[in-house]
Amino acid sequence: MKSDVLDNPGKAAERRITERRLTERVKNKWARIARGRLPSLREVEELNLGPDRPFCFAIDLRLSDIFPYFVYMGEEISRFSSAYPLGDPRREKTLLDAAMTKMDQAALNREPVEYSDIKKLDDGRRVAFRSILLPVSENGQDVSHIFGAAKGRML
Repeated sequence: MKSDVLDNPGKAAERRITERRLTERVKNKWARIARGRLPSLREVEELNLGPDRPFCFAIDLRLSDIFPYFVYMGEEISRFSSAYPLGDPRREKTLLDAAMTKMDQAALNREPVEYSDIKKLDDGRRVAFRSILLPVSENGQDVSHIFGAAKGRML
């Protein structure tokens, strides 16, 4: 029985260099279409994100007020919209909202912002999560949306 490396060394090397972090994969795809400019939401939505898409979301900054206005929320990301950190005085602040605290930074700096943290939930479990916030522009000048991805795991 031959190993995969002996049968197909190129395939084994490709597996080694494949990015394992969801946030890096999404950021790299955004950067490929951005090419030094802010991509449109349509361009970002057309990206082939494959199995990463359920962990993605899009926020319309023009419609956001106190809370982010989600125009898209992948089915996996919705889990973070109902997980509350222990001791948070604002009960409406979820893990996803915590990641959104960097949204203004991404919009003002017009560049990707990464956020990661470990939070203790009300039931005592701890969750580690990581997110990426990517600025998007409908007119090529002003940041109108934030496209992002987030994923977490229980510790």
